[in-house]
Amino acid sequence: MDWSLKIDSALPRPLRVILRGVGQVFFCCNAVTGFIFLIALFIGGVTAGLAATVGVISSTTAAYLMGFSEDDIDAGLYGFNGTLVGPCLFLFLEHSPQLWLYVVLASILSTVVLAALMRILHPYNVPASTSPFVLTSWMFLVAVYAFESFSRGPVLPSPNIPSAITDAGTLPADMWFTALTKGVAEVMFADSVIVGILFLIGIAIVSLRGAIMAACGTLVGIIVPLLFGASSSAIEMGLYSFNPVLTMMAVGWVFLKPTARSAMLALLAGILTVVCQAGLASFLTPLGLPTLTFPFVLVMWMFLFAAGKSKYWSGSEA
Repeated sequence: MDWSLKIDSALPRPLRVILRGVGQVFFCCNAVTGFIFLIALFIGGVTAGLAATVGVISSTTAAYLMGFSEDDIDAGLYGFNGTLVGPCLFLFLEHSPQLWLYVVLASILSTVVLAALMRILHPYNVPASTSPFVLTSWMFLVAVYAFESFSRGPVLPSPNIPSAITDAGTLPADMWFTALTKGVAEVMFADSVIVGILFLIGIAIVSLRGAIMAACGTLVGIIVPLLFGASSSAIEMGLYSFNPVLTMMAVGWVFLKPTARSAMLALLAGILTVVCQAGLASFLTPLGLPTLTFPFVLVMWMFLFAAGKSKYWSGSEA
């Protein structure tokens, strides 16, 4: 929307860059959207909001000090991985004063990893997206076993052998709205209906199609797991939805020309993301690691690589 772009351009550069970094979590290069996202995170939990703020500032500052592309920094591309790293570490690890330093270091590393992956993937015209966040978070979550000052939180799954689902079933009608909104909120680890609604509003400010793709993604993350007999509690919490949300936005709105064909491709990608997430969850269970957004990254990469071989999408920008 024009009014949001005017506000975006009127903001001081440092503030604009930081807020754009938050907005880029959902592919939105808009400071107004980033502000709405950040406010939503604080509503979901003050600690999560502070952790995201420290993360985006640390990762963006690191990019500036290392002399990375000014255009990429201005677009917020060096901020969104740090935005995710902060709430992730505070969700999965026990809180301590040292954890703030841990977040700063992890956010800085996410910037370095992003720059490296951008260089590697540039010839293929494929984005690194949230892969630096995933790789960095996994490293820092595993590293706590070597440090006495850090310990696992109760949310982080214990290393174990995958077990059969015992709570598969239907989703009560009154829980569908909760599951739909939480599916969007869980992209930033927020277990909140209000946060999910605010995220969708923020996306819609930038693009109505983007918001529709996000809503369709969270719907896929409910219907497909229900059909396959996944854990109903995980579905209700939105844990099967946040990856399809990002996948459908990436394929159906951001990296391929927004057409009816790309929307259908996005739907297929979203469905397969659910299967990919289930497989990766089983694979990572013995390591005691969460899948995070890696199912989205993996499926998005495969579909964007494949699009280059198609007569329908080979001319699309990625």
